[in-house]
Amino acid sequence: MRTTSRMERYHSAEPEEPQQPRPTNYQRRPALGRWAAFLVLLLTVAVGLRLTLFNPNYVAGVVSRSTTGEKVMANVNSDLDDLGVSGDPVTAAVIQPYLEQGIAQLYGQSTTTPDSSALSSAITTQAQTLGITASATLVGKVANQAEKRAVAAFQTPTMQTVGWKIQRAQRLDFWLLVATLLLLVVTTIYAFGVHHFFGSLGPGLTLGGIMAAIVGVVGFLVAPAVVTATTTKLTSLVTSVIRSGLGVVIFAGAAEFIIGLVVLLGHRTFRKS
Repeated sequence: MRTTSRMERYHSAEPEEPQQPRPTNYQRRPALGRWAAFLVLLLTVAVGLRLTLFNPNYVAGVVSRSTTGEKVMANVNSDLDDLGVSGDPVTAAVIQPYLEQGIAQLYGQSTTTPDSSALSSAITTQAQTLGITASATLVGKVANQAEKRAVAAFQTPTMQTVGWKIQRAQRLDFWLLVATLLLLVVTTIYAFGVHHFFGSLGPGLTLGGIMAAIVGVVGFLVAPAVVTATTTKLTSLVTSVIRSGLGVVIFAGAAEFIIGLVVLLGHRTFRKS
């Protein structure tokens, strides 16, 4: 009993050994984060251009506010004046569906009959203001004339030259988007396999977003020097369309940067806890 008590007192006086930290399976993979950032950059640029520069509806909205759109509007309003409806009821929003059809043909895409409801409403309202009645025949005649004028505005030799270049760029953008999506799927599967999905998603969005924004800003600044056309008006129009599309890319890159910071903060917080 005495020996036992002495041993107990001896061991109780010994300092306790510090506990070793529990091993964790988390490993930093900066190369995977950089690769994800590169894919985010490609995806942002490819999707951004596809939704803006290569989208006839978006381009028509930009063109409707340009001198080309204003010329088409003036011609259609002149046709209405000849038919007894004055006051220039045709606006940029009214003429946009017809410009979209002309741009779609320029891009080599399939076209459908433009929606004439906005034009019909504008003509009918203006006619009532003038105290006259706009018949369905009159509205249909003006709609057909607006379609012809909008399509003719993009059938000039200079416009056709720009259209061929855009069609080539559109095909390149399509294959870039396909390749990026395939690589993104493979990278996602690998990131889940090594338990590093959120660990690479945060840096990928943050770095990729800021790189996309930088690419957009550089393109926005150098666009006037790069775009060359046979006429000053066409150069200004193409530059405006490109800058508008790059503005969307810049906004998307900034949004990805903010989301990436949130993902980084959340991943770091949950990993420590």
